[in-house]
Amino acid sequence: MKGLIFGSLSALILTTSATALAIPIKYHQSNSNTYTLSQVALNINVPHITNSGVRNDTHFIKLAIKGMYLQDLMISLPSQMERFNGVRVTDQSGKEIASKIEISKERLSITFDQPVAPDSSLEVELTGVQRKSSGGNILLYKVSGQRVGLMGEIPIGTARIDIHDKG
Repeated sequence: MKGLIFGSLSALILTTSATALAIPIKYHQSNSNTYTLSQVALNINVPHITNSGVRNDTHFIKLAIKGMYLQDLMISLPSQMERFNGVRVTDQSGKEIASKIEISKERLSITFDQPVAPDSSLEVELTGVQRKSSGGNILLYKVSGQRVGLMGEIPIGTARIDIHDKG
């Protein structure tokens, strides 16, 4: 009988504590609404890709420049890309950014005449893009940069561009 009582009591305590752990705990911050503990605020302080996509035959990659002056930008071209006509780099106002552009079969290198300042944004446009008929409808552009005063590339991210079949 003692074993049955202790077993039942143990099961009751275990069930009660497991239920208490599963209930979300809420707390109140000063001058704000109630939040659950599972919410996390992120403060991104490095260059990162904010958007990418297609406008007609132009592929674009938008970047936010945070936390550092950016001297160079390198973009690995996807294997599905056959060719493109040109490259245009603009700031958040649409003004073209002066830069030197070097293109090889697998890579696009952009060296800015003046480093791009932190807390700004830029857009790289590849115009007249033509891709191989085989190879898939997803193009991945690996983007890296070089900070002023440092040697070596800093990974920024991968821009994904989905091509929708016409039809």
